[in-house]
Amino acid sequence: MSVPPFLSARPWPWLLSLSALLLVAGAALTSPYGEFKDPAALHRFWTGAAVMGVGFVLSWRLRSVPGVWFWGVALAARLLLLPMAPSDDLWRYLWEGHIQNLGFSPYHLAPNAPELEAYRTAWWGAINQNDVSAIYPPITQLGFRLLAAMSATPALFKLAFVAADLAVAGLLYRRFGCDRATLYAWNPLIIYSFAGGGHYDSWFVLPLVAAWLLDEAAPARRSGLWVAALVGISVAVKWVSLPMVGFLVWRALRQRQWLRSVAIALVGLLPMALSALPFCPSGLSLSTCPLIPTSSVFVSYGRSAEFIPYFAARIWPVTLEANWIYALPLGLVVLGLLARAKTLGQFAEGYWLGLLTLTPIVHAWYFTWMVPFAVPSQNWGVRLVSLSAFVYFVLPSRLPDWRLTLAERLLLWLPLVLGWLAHQIFRKNLAPGWAGGGEMPDN
Repeated sequence: MSVPPFLSARPWPWLLSLSALLLVAGAALTSPYGEFKDPAALHRFWTGAAVMGVGFVLSWRLRSVPGVWFWGVALAARLLLLPMAPSDDLWRYLWEGHIQNLGFSPYHLAPNAPELEAYRTAWWGAINQNDVSAIYPPITQLGFRLLAAMSATPALFKLAFVAADLAVAGLLYRRFGCDRATLYAWNPLIIYSFAGGGHYDSWFVLPLVAAWLLDEAAPARRSGLWVAALVGISVAVKWVSLPMVGFLVWRALRQRQWLRSVAIALVGLLPMALSALPFCPSGLSLSTCPLIPTSSVFVSYGRSAEFIPYFAARIWPVTLEANWIYALPLGLVVLGLLARAKTLGQFAEGYWLGLLTLTPIVHAWYFTWMVPFAVPSQNWGVRLVSLSAFVYFVLPSRLPDWRLTLAERLLLWLPLVLGWLAHQIFRKNLAPGWAGGGEMPDN
């Protein structure tokens, strides 16, 4: 496919400086405005995010990024966002770490439990869903406990999340080079989610990315158990990685490695089991060890910026009363991926798309899960949703009404879906400069 001259791969010498300047300036403009319940603050936040977004888009044209620029922009943008008011999730992290150090289990007592009333802090009122016990897996809770024992402050928690975030950037930099890795390291959504909003998701992404890269760098017979252990750690940090263990087991079974498949399953589940023991001294049963608050109204039928469930509910309203029903089509997606994916990277990229489009509960930072796996191919859907996901932040300003309009929903989701489809159709014909500075390898 011929490419118009203005889309040619020839780089412009001033582009690197302008891209870097806009990313850093946008972070500085965004930093004071983290209180999204205030519409005026939200509009200023969007202005700063738009400036970062322009810098990010310009970076797509870069054929070569010197290491000092790569790390300079990545570090500067994150440091500028560290003082930003965090999301309300961070206050729950602090609380759950705080009460563990007082001898209480966050799985057995919700923040508003009478037993904890005497221990409420000055920021207790900022905790979200304070009538629901902990939903975060056990390794995550132990991490919160360790950080809170040192200092129950947003700054320390954010630094811990940014450290894992930068480690992911480092792994991608080492494997794919500076120009491709900017899709992650210079991504406005990534920068905000960990340094600004203070979401802990980088903790589970790091071992998963390490597992993926190790899996593709070494033969499975040598690396299989190490890969399973890393994926298992990711599962014990955030449940959504669990199907990755299933992929590793199935791949071993497909190769008729019966004993290895059993070993992989055991190693993959071991981190979860071991880290749950401090919270479940009487055994891993739902009655004595409620690691998932199944009684939560939000878990059972809450909705947040969903895509396919929104349209399904227009046709079949009963789906509004049972979120579990979407496990069925997700299961079919996983089965399809098991049949066709040859590598962990291929499985992960398809799984994230299926999960995010099917889950009834979506938050903007969930899209960060798929970004590392799009670095090799520079997937257009992932590029575009890294910008359109900022539509989500209109929701806090509308509380208690937590719904997007149809136009907002389409503006958020269509860039991902259409960009992903276009990428799959045209990936072999894209000009090298628009494929991340070189030929796009399959994951």
